[in-house]
Amino acid sequence: MSLSPSFLVIDKPPGITSHDVVDVLRAVTGVRKVGHTGTLDPFATGVLPMALGPATRMIQFLDESVKVYDATIQLGAATDTGDPTGEVVQERSLPTASRDEVEALLQTFVGDRMQVPPAFSAVKHKGKPLYHYARQGIDVQVEARPITISAMELLSYDKSQLRVVITCSRGTYARVLAHEIAEALGSAGHLTALCRRRSGPFFLDDAISMASLAQIVSADPGAPWDAVLLKRKKGEDRVPWNPRSQVVEALAARAFSPMRALAHLPLCDLRPVDADRVLKGAGPPAAPDGLAVGDRYLFALGDQVLGIGERGPAGPQVVRTFRKAR
Repeated sequence: MSLSPSFLVIDKPPGITSHDVVDVLRAVTGVRKVGHTGTLDPFATGVLPMALGPATRMIQFLDESVKVYDATIQLGAATDTGDPTGEVVQERSLPTASRDEVEALLQTFVGDRMQVPPAFSAVKHKGKPLYHYARQGIDVQVEARPITISAMELLSYDKSQLRVVITCSRGTYARVLAHEIAEALGSAGHLTALCRRRSGPFFLDDAISMASLAQIVSADPGAPWDAVLLKRKKGEDRVPWNPRSQVVEALAARAFSPMRALAHLPLCDLRPVDADRVLKGAGPPAAPDGLAVGDRYLFALGDQVLGIGERGPAGPQVVRTFRKAR
């Protein structure tokens, strides 16, 4: 049984990087090519979709335009990073607004708006991420970008802390929203916790926690997940692992197939002879009915995604192929 190509959703805990999760999955699955579809900050938790093997080449075709975050905002103080890892740079009195007033205020953030990426972010400026400049105290001016806030749901509020569920577009920074919400309340603020509940087709309910992953991997069921999965320091023994075939079989039952992950695209199901012809470059399959010029679609053999097609001005064309027909 093989996990490649497929997607796994990891519930990232706080305190580790997204790349740490990449290293873990490489080690436990034996798949060399592993990538995530969007970084989570070390303090953040929740949905971290991971692509294994050829699925890494499918990431750009995923529809992760809808994101859902559970954000906790500490009021009364702002940090230079906008999160709990930074230094306090501003302190203001706590807001006096009632819960009803806060709920009404949050609704003013719903809709299309412009947002300037935070200084401590991976957005590139002259080939380098903004955090490269921020760590050196260099102020870089970047243009605001369009985002969409679809919903803001207040979960709790006690004047010192506010917790809200944000449904938004890709590219939205919850740290910036936390700062803006606090300012609108006449205070200052920063994120103290952030959990991504959804990224496109991937939901927190689908995710595997590191503790659950450790239970699958470890031959010692009582060992803590970090002792099982994270790299050991020199001289430390690693907890013994179960056979890789057993681990892969258990994870395969939790994996997203490419067909499921790309289900937003129309499907063109090929016969074996046509699949072989397309993959040899003889010509793309016809686009499904009803597609406009520029629309993309899957072509597949049974449950195997073979590639992405696009309806062009002069007819269908192949955008990307992923694997050989069998």
